[in-house]
Amino acid sequence: MSQIFEIPELGDAGISGTVVSMSVGVGDSVVCGETLLEVETDKVVLEVPAEVSGVVESFLIAAGDSVQQGHEFVRITPLKEEQSNKKEANAVVETVTNVNVSKPDLEPVEKVLKASQPKVPANSAVKISNKLVSAGPASRRLARELGVDLSLVKGSGFRGRIDKAAVKEFARQALAQQAEGSLVPQQLPLPDMAAYGAITRQAMTGIQKATSRNMTQSAARIPHAWLQRKIDITALERSRKKYKSQLKDEGVELTLTTLLCKVIAQATAQYPIFNSCLDEQTDEIVFRDDINVGVAVDTPRGLVVPVINDVANTSVKDIARRLTILSKKARDAKLKPSDMKGGSITLSNLGGLGAEGVFPVINWPEVAILGVGAAEWVPYYKDADTEVPELRLMMPLCLAFDHRVINGADGARYLSMISELCDNPFLMMIA
Repeated sequence: MSQIFEIPELGDAGISGTVVSMSVGVGDSVVCGETLLEVETDKVVLEVPAEVSGVVESFLIAAGDSVQQGHEFVRITPLKEEQSNKKEANAVVETVTNVNVSKPDLEPVEKVLKASQPKVPANSAVKISNKLVSAGPASRRLARELGVDLSLVKGSGFRGRIDKAAVKEFARQALAQQAEGSLVPQQLPLPDMAAYGAITRQAMTGIQKATSRNMTQSAARIPHAWLQRKIDITALERSRKKYKSQLKDEGVELTLTTLLCKVIAQATAQYPIFNSCLDEQTDEIVFRDDINVGVAVDTPRGLVVPVINDVANTSVKDIARRLTILSKKARDAKLKPSDMKGGSITLSNLGGLGAEGVFPVINWPEVAILGVGAAEWVPYYKDADTEVPELRLMMPLCLAFDHRVINGADGARYLSMISELCDNPFLMMIA
């Protein structure tokens, strides 16, 4: 007997993705854990594996379809042994569901669920409609509670059926649009570019779409301020070259980005305001304990920012190892949503591409991002009494920060600390 399986968790609740490839076909035999298809979300490409071994009877979706967690997507006829296991599992579920549970035990759960559901204002554009739609009783009840017009909701279940997740996501988006409508610029139609010559259109990838939305949101919401400074990294680069070959023998690539991650973490530990975020609803600054550094990585699919956790308490060798693994996963489109969550501050190093000036946009909800340009050897006069200049490796920095949380003096002191750590790498070992 065949079984229907659903799309597993794709990341945050309600997140959707696009089916970009099908790894097997109808009639193929698969083993448990084998990849059936790949789904591209707005951040990563995820492989959806088979939950049982058996034969693919049919697919309920096709390449290019949009899917969400819980979306039925494949029908598989399991092996006989697994069919038996499934019957046993169903028997256990039936036994559990037949157990009498008293009403008092259910009330706290109901209160929690109601407290967690967004409430749509009565005067909003989201209203109840009498239009016939495909939705179950639970979904209709939730729609009534939230004030959602089911005729406006796109079904995410089998054959477009509207489930509870789709109702919640619609309500969440409606509230977000109401709250942010005055902040995000209105989308304008593009002029007729074909009137000025031949054009070619190319669809944006999921990652490019996400970057577009996030950068628009950050630029519109956060009052950015920027500070620039050139710092001396001669000693830092000499130290890197000294230990580069030694770590390479251990399979670790010691890059300037690795060292800058450690420098940023140590400077942030000295100035905790850079390891915070702003709660706009309560007007509170939320300080964090762990310093997690996000590193912007350029990939064929677009910009992604994997996060290295607890950098302040991690050795340079381990930072290099983690960065190497995350960078490879990013370029191979194998990053998981958990690899890109929880960042405290972001590093965007474009020096390797020759950029001299970098004016980055803050990665919300963080309050700062450090842009790094290409370093160059220049004659340097230490003071007015120096007659013969010394060649020093100077690197341009640009610090972008949320001016609601951080003032200019804080930013200047933060850059000074970074400069001091780079000029004397030994400080990183004793900080």
